[in-house]
Amino acid sequence: MNHDGVRLDTLIRLLHQAYDAAFEEALADRSTTRVELVMLSVLARAAQPMTWDALESAMGPRYSAVACTEAWNALAVAGWAVEPDGLYAATDAGRDVVDDLDEERERIVARATEGLSEDEVATAIVALRGMLANLSA
Repeated sequence: MNHDGVRLDTLIRLLHQAYDAAFEEALADRSTTRVELVMLSVLARAAQPMTWDALESAMGPRYSAVACTEAWNALAVAGWAVEPDGLYAATDAGRDVVDDLDEERERIVARATEGLSEDEVATAIVALRGMLANLSA
């Protein structure tokens, strides 16, 4: 199959890098990091305040205990999370940050798909899902 010399893997990598750069800028604009956002998202989506062990477990193996502690400290200083009675929870301000960054993700996608028809975007999604399925098999 000829792709006019354009390597699909290169395009995917470039798109990923461009998306990450745009999102990193959004995080920097809010003086936060990815690990802080992950922790804040876990707290914001929790039905009730969490124990530290439950919070650390929800962060997954990607984040060390040190990274979790540093993220917590930053969230507490920012006023985005609190620890009442030994349980950890997002504040309303923290939930607002999560909502704002979720909306920012949508704005980034909108910028990325600007000028493309709905059919073109739908075709791209189907094609990319198919490629992911092929590589996951």
